[in-house]
Amino acid sequence: MNLIRRLREAPVTLGLIAVNLLVYVIMVAMSRRLVSFDSATLTAAGASGVGLAVPQWRWLTAAFVHVNLLHIFMNLWVLAQIGVISERALGRGLLAATYVVTGTLGNVLSSVLAANSPNPPISAGASGAIMGLIGMATVFAWLSGQRAVARSLAFNILFVLGVGLSLSARGVGLVDNAAHIGGLLAGAVVGLVRVRIQRPAPRWLDAVLIGASIALTAVAFVVVETSGT
Repeated sequence: MNLIRRLREAPVTLGLIAVNLLVYVIMVAMSRRLVSFDSATLTAAGASGVGLAVPQWRWLTAAFVHVNLLHIFMNLWVLAQIGVISERALGRGLLAATYVVTGTLGNVLSSVLAANSPNPPISAGASGAIMGLIGMATVFAWLSGQRAVARSLAFNILFVLGVGLSLSARGVGLVDNAAHIGGLLAGAVVGLVRVRIQRPAPRWLDAVLIGASIALTAVAFVVVETSGT
């Protein structure tokens, strides 16, 4: 209940959650499935993968596409928590832009590493962007003297990466470790830059970053949907 109340104070986080849910609802309507989706539905919705059309735009749209109900629930639960922690402290516009940029860069790394795979997987999910937000918040907290917060976030990073690498070592391809690492590193760079600018971002800059994030995401989905597979 406390998280729900705090989400009302984090409109960008709420908006990101809403977009992810909207994409999932559209996928349900497309496939007439609720719990999980096949590769055709994922591809049509905007998932990323080697050999698919307009891959550069799919690197962004894939950050809003989820494989199944558990996948989206877990990602959005974590997004809600890191969002309400970070949005007011680091800036609403920066949060929106970081989600878009780190989600994209995470999928770029995933695609590059999958290029030489004999069976390249389809990449989808908000987790790369979420790891980017966590990386940004962790670096910012540590360098601004909030060591307890930074340690807590760092523990979550190690847990996610540890679980992902463990599953991969066992041959379970449920986690995109490359997207996680790519998003995390990109987010850490954003946090490093942000800590050097202690003053809050002006409202006009927040508005520009939010508007640019919305526009870029909308264009990406239009391009993917009109290009075919």
